[in-house]
Amino acid sequence: MAPAAETDENMNFGRAAFILSIVVSAAAAITADSRHQRLLAYFFRPFTIMLIIGFLLETRPHSFYRNAVAAGLALCLLGDLMMMLKKKRFLTGLAFFLGALAVFTVAFYSRVSREFLSWPVIPLVVLAGVVLFLTWQGTERQRVPVLFYMLALLTMTRVGLEQPHQLPGTGPWLAASGSLLFLVSDMVLALNRFYRPFKPAQVIILSTFYLALLLIALSV
Repeated sequence: MAPAAETDENMNFGRAAFILSIVVSAAAAITADSRHQRLLAYFFRPFTIMLIIGFLLETRPHSFYRNAVAAGLALCLLGDLMMMLKKKRFLTGLAFFLGALAVFTVAFYSRVSREFLSWPVIPLVVLAGVVLFLTWQGTERQRVPVLFYMLALLTMTRVGLEQPHQLPGTGPWLAASGSLLFLVSDMVLALNRFYRPFKPAQVIILSTFYLALLLIALSV
């Protein structure tokens, strides 16, 4: 086997092992959280995001897009830490996630032209309208920050969805899928927190959240 081919094989094996470790850690985080095993959740939830950041920095070449995505992941890590605290710092966590959405939006926007499709706006606005209608009474004390966050979330998702339309390859599809899953995770979180709690909500929130971050990292 040629040295170059052997190197490529080793790199592919290393990436696969990295992704497997992320999946295992995410599964452990979700299981621990659903079983209310607080200490294990405190370890595996941030550790999963740290693994995704490590995967991105170790396996993807330096670029503005990679660095912006890494910064967004770091802000997601801080936001999730705030949400995990026994006395949750919801607004502080929301601020970190708002920053992450802004950074992801800048990263996505850096790779596309300014000629956006118009039709994706319609389903996004309808979905946001339904969620806001259902959660409006529950968000009374936090309505302004939630509205700002919703706007940032829709903007990030909208720019992410533009990637496959303008760019070739699988990376843009991964970015679009990641942005959609991020949207799903936050919509379920909003419904569970401000409208009506339901038992499998946290499993859905965390699984879509971790998958969203992994797909966005893989889009680099």
